[in-house]
Amino acid sequence: MMQNMGIILVICAIRAFFGFACFWIVFDKFFSYQSREWKKTNLIWIAFYIAFSLSYRLADYGPRILSEFVWWVYLVRAIPFLWAKYGIKPKFIIMVLFYENIVDCFAQNVEYLFVGKLQIIGYPKITADISEAITEIIVFAFLMVLILLKRVNIMKIYFTELTILEYIILFLTSLVYSVLQASILRENTIIEVMRLITVIMFLFLMIVIMHVIMVRDENISMNAMIGNLKEPMKQITDSYIEMNEKNTELRRFRHDTKNLLFALSSLISNKKYEQASEYIEKMQEEIETNKGKAFDTGNFIADALLESKAKTAAQNEITMTVEGNIPANRIEDVNLVILISNLVDNALEAAKKVEGEKKIEIQSILKKNIWILSVKNSCVQDVVIRENRIETTKEEKESHGFGISNIERVAKKYGGNLKLSCENQVFTARATLMLMA
Repeated sequence: MMQNMGIILVICAIRAFFGFACFWIVFDKFFSYQSREWKKTNLIWIAFYIAFSLSYRLADYGPRILSEFVWWVYLVRAIPFLWAKYGIKPKFIIMVLFYENIVDCFAQNVEYLFVGKLQIIGYPKITADISEAITEIIVFAFLMVLILLKRVNIMKIYFTELTILEYIILFLTSLVYSVLQASILRENTIIEVMRLITVIMFLFLMIVIMHVIMVRDENISMNAMIGNLKEPMKQITDSYIEMNEKNTELRRFRHDTKNLLFALSSLISNKKYEQASEYIEKMQEEIETNKGKAFDTGNFIADALLESKAKTAAQNEITMTVEGNIPANRIEDVNLVILISNLVDNALEAAKKVEGEKKIEIQSILKKNIWILSVKNSCVQDVVIRENRIETTKEEKESHGFGISNIERVAKKYGGNLKLSCENQVFTARATLMLMA
């Protein structure tokens, strides 16, 4: 018994290590979830994961009710840690169950093809546990290869985020297949060819599942771009509606100008100077209320977007200024929105954290075919920039890091670049684009 317990603990420890590493890699490297700041309480959930990983098989030697309880908790043992690290998302439950079942199904085939033929002596389920451990190591190695391929720019792969219903369908499909295959593999009356056919069918099933859940970098970039455009386009639409209403009111006011001036002239002629002064003040208020666009850069979309950003800046007591003209018809509207929205959003996020004077200065310089868009903002402290990337605390990275890759992609599309710098608590993002005449 004691010898078996030692073997169980070793095998479970291997499974726990590689299983946890696989979950961490998948959620950190292949999904786009925003990781929360590391907290010491995360160690509690890691300990929780380890405890139930090690006690999973040992519980078989206890009361049946305890064994059942440990088994159910074992299936979802990674979820508390994932919630602590990436936020509480109910979807994680079915995602974890799905990936756990895929590993179990894979291990079932490893046991049939290799481990089961070795006739290992030990506790009753030793071959199944060894197969699980081998599978976890194989999955870990596969993920490490994908990471290596991403780093050397050979192939960039990500896991797409499916809906809860899609994960449920995949989970039930793989679960039903694993149960059917297990029945066939254990049935002595089934001929060997049928068992081999189930293995081949499993490989086909895995290919289909991998095709569903894995996407290339260009697909992720496109989805990110679409998501990146939703809020700016809403802001542009809202600003357009508001500006249209203001222009309508301004036209009405101008239409009545002749009568307004006649009334003012009458007040002055009758020497009612105090009433005339009050009348002029009301006219100025009306003009200010119904004035047109806040910005006039020569590009309607840019004006609408900047006006929306200026409102956000005003709400956070940030002074935002815009200088220069923004080219129209020489850059695609989609790329223009991505460029301006990400640059200004970065500046807003950083400036919000400043205590005291908060400023954002936007300067647009157009010289023949070269367009330079520079956005400067106040920041809490100077940041270190290496290879055009911010190397500071996580909080500062988040303040300046939104959409940097999207900005760079637009700049490179137009044969330009993005240059980041920070000096005297002023952060500057300078995008240079080469535009066609």
